[in-house]
Amino acid sequence: MKQKGFKTFYIALFATIIMVLLFVAGCTKADDTYRNYKTTAGTYSGNALQYLQSQPGVYDSMLLVITRLKGMPELISGGSITLFAVSNRSFSLALQNINQARKDSLPSMAPVTLSTIDSATLDEFFGRYIIEGRQSTDSLVGYTDGRLFPSVRHQYNMQMQLVQTNASGFLEGGPKSIIFSDPKNSVFTRNWVRVNTITVDIKTENAIVHLLPPGHDFGFGTDFIRLVNKR
Repeated sequence: MKQKGFKTFYIALFATIIMVLLFVAGCTKADDTYRNYKTTAGTYSGNALQYLQSQPGVYDSMLLVITRLKGMPELISGGSITLFAVSNRSFSLALQNINQARKDSLPSMAPVTLSTIDSATLDEFFGRYIIEGRQSTDSLVGYTDGRLFPSVRHQYNMQMQLVQTNASGFLEGGPKSIIFSDPKNSVFTRNWVRVNTITVDIKTENAIVHLLPPGHDFGFGTDFIRLVNKR
């Protein structure tokens, strides 16, 4: 009986030790997860144009615009740039708004497509999504109110502001995003049109790519609509 009691004691002790070790390992793993939180989407082996081409059904409209604009394929594939990628849905929203306004005008105007919109107008607004230099979220650290960056094609100032959340007690250790704004050449933020990224810091061979949400209206609103529909 005494031997059996010792055997039971040692089994219980061994089980307790195993449970403690597993608990400690679990805590360590959880702590490492937060400590090593990855806020970027990693690196793409290729240039920015190839990245867009690698996402069939997502950036087809953007690729169509790129092919229409003189020098744009070379810029996207070889320039040192920051690119805000705009999905097919964003272009569809813009076209819906444009063509609804054309239909409602007096006299009404025929609908347009990305293939028929005046290329100079398209270039003016598309260029706002391409910023000079490779601007990752690190470029925005310390700028509480964000920074202005000129576009590559027309030197039009766009604004980028870092948003970073906390994670499990780690100050600013959570996901990062960028509020990307068209200031409309105004110092008053109430006049700005803003959009928040869904993914940031995709590193390609020549560019930093940030992804915009499908609900973003390409062109940042009414200015684009008015210029396309100008008689």
